[in-house]
Amino acid sequence: MTRSINAANDRYLDALSRINARVSRAQREVSTGKRVAKPSDDPDSISAMLQVRAELGRIEQSRVNLGRVKTEVDAAESGLQNAVKLFDRVRTLGMTAASGINTTLTRQGIADELKSIIERFTGISNIGVDGRSIFAGDSDQGQAYEVDFETQTPPWGAYLGSASTRKAIHPTGVQFKVAMTAEEIFDNPDPVKNVFQAVENLRQALLADDDGAIETALVPLAGISAHLNSALMFYGNVQSQITEGISTAETLKLRLAAEKAGIEDADLTASILELELASFQQEAALRVKASSPTRSLFEYLK
Repeated sequence: MTRSINAANDRYLDALSRINARVSRAQREVSTGKRVAKPSDDPDSISAMLQVRAELGRIEQSRVNLGRVKTEVDAAESGLQNAVKLFDRVRTLGMTAASGINTTLTRQGIADELKSIIERFTGISNIGVDGRSIFAGDSDQGQAYEVDFETQTPPWGAYLGSASTRKAIHPTGVQFKVAMTAEEIFDNPDPVKNVFQAVENLRQALLADDDGAIETALVPLAGISAHLNSALMFYGNVQSQITEGISTAETLKLRLAAEKAGIEDADLTASILELELASFQQEAALRVKASSPTRSLFEYLK
């Protein structure tokens, strides 16, 4: 800045420049509601502000991800509720068939219903959400099982999915498992947990009209029912974790938003008072300058 030969005038211009800057800043704060709109407004606060913004972004992404997972987990939990009810029906049918008052024809009818139940179990194992087969593990673009009583032995065929490594991340950073596979639930390698095979064993015993085979097929049903209920409980627990995670995310967002506002937002009352004061000082300075006598260059040379 070129300095004039009048020191008093220089001091006046410097003071007026500072007042003008205060007016501009206060006007911006009043119009935008922001104390910090760019780094130069408060360089010392930029680091804290960027950290808060990054954390807000992470929390929001966590909440969105949990919302997506919740849709799948809710569908899985609903499907398993139906599976538990279906298996209760299997046990009822088995006890009815073993009562000794059934004829070969009625046992054939019960076997037909069991065939339908196996088909419904495979339908549950193939539940999809947004194009994903939720019980097919990481290979979620296709079905978990394809049932065919005419050409396959066993009728449900081999598991077509893969292991599940899916996990969700809680806003606090903790990871937790969110999915089981249809193989784990319905076609478990452990015979005392294999839903498909238990129903098929009972069906075959009924088709053979074999009292001893029917009694044998009934033995593991209580344990398998407990296994299904355990899978249902797993998804119920995941639902609780997701609900709590979403709630935590909302709480953290509110806290971080308040922290962000404390850094960025202006105190509008203070900004308005500052604007009025600075504007008054600006106007007063201009009036004083306008009323002061002027001197020519020749007067300074005397």
